[in-house]
Amino acid sequence: MLPHLDHRRWFFRQSKLAIYLTRRLWSLRLVRIVGVALVLVAAVPFVVFFILRPHPQADVNYGVTFSNKYAAQLGLDWQTAYLKILDDLRVPRLRLTAYWDEIEAERDVYDFSIIRWQLDRARERNIPVILITGRKVVRYPECFEPQWWEEITSESEREREVYEFVEQTVMQLQEYPNITMWQIENEPFFPFGDCALDIKWSVLKKEIALARSLDSRPILTQDSGEGGLWLPTYTLGDYLAISMYRRIWFDFWGVLLGRTVYFQYPLSYWTYKIKADLVRVPFDRIIVTELQAEPWGPRGNEQLSRAEKDRTMSRQHFIDTLNYSQKAGFKDLYFWGAEWWLYEKEDLGESFYWDTARALFTKVAVKGASSRDPGL
Repeated sequence: MLPHLDHRRWFFRQSKLAIYLTRRLWSLRLVRIVGVALVLVAAVPFVVFFILRPHPQADVNYGVTFSNKYAAQLGLDWQTAYLKILDDLRVPRLRLTAYWDEIEAERDVYDFSIIRWQLDRARERNIPVILITGRKVVRYPECFEPQWWEEITSESEREREVYEFVEQTVMQLQEYPNITMWQIENEPFFPFGDCALDIKWSVLKKEIALARSLDSRPILTQDSGEGGLWLPTYTLGDYLAISMYRRIWFDFWGVLLGRTVYFQYPLSYWTYKIKADLVRVPFDRIIVTELQAEPWGPRGNEQLSRAEKDRTMSRQHFIDTLNYSQKAGFKDLYFWGAEWWLYEKEDLGESFYWDTARALFTKVAVKGASSRDPGL
């Protein structure tokens, strides 16, 4: 008899034995219960994803966060840079900051000229604005208290001064109809910045209550998109602002014993929508106010080499991040880094980021005009 026939018979017998043993095993009730449970557990993620998965928006509301301080840090004339962002970049929406140390450099003497100038130029162009106020706002070191405030030793007196600044900001700027909402503080409970974790929950609640008592426009509160809990911060306001970062350089709060690393968040685009549903924050009430569109490295961006910049924001990273954010399904996306795009274009001759964003904003503007006017 040929050897290969013996192999076939052996395989046939072993198969029959395996089937027989499997049937006997499956006849046990406990095994059936465990087997069904394992199948259900394995299927749950797929069911959740199918039900909660995001759907890309047909028309995204794009904007940028602008900081006059950051523009100056990059060596730009901030007013010229701002006008170029409005008129050349044609940004559709803005997020601006009322910096406390600029406005009240001397105690009880208020000068809103810098933020008023920005708001005036935006109003002339009918550009909607999210206005940020408070102690912890955008751009490093994130906390911009006046020097005189630092010298106050009484905690209650310090808190009163914070309330007074928020009150003055809302009262002085509420005349601007293009301010669509007030953002009170920026990532107040996220451990990043010089005053990280210094802001009390009770103080933030009073700031928000004060703003509500003075103006009827919605309140926006900010949390980290990657590391925040979302729901507690959202419950304080009407809308939740989040960041959306892909690649960073960080020391992770000293956990790595002083060592710093380049790191890519291991989050798929669909995790934001599923997280929102799981923590019970309405997805349509979330605004991405800081969509990473510039590098994050060991020094200021104006001091980084091209190789260092490319580790966290290369041309390909820029396109990938844009595609990622569009697939995430958010209606409102505000880029973080327009000042850097201009710096790259004018100081270093790298116009890719500026030109790509301008093409996107122009396309959105033309599409919006076409939808409003059937004759176009």
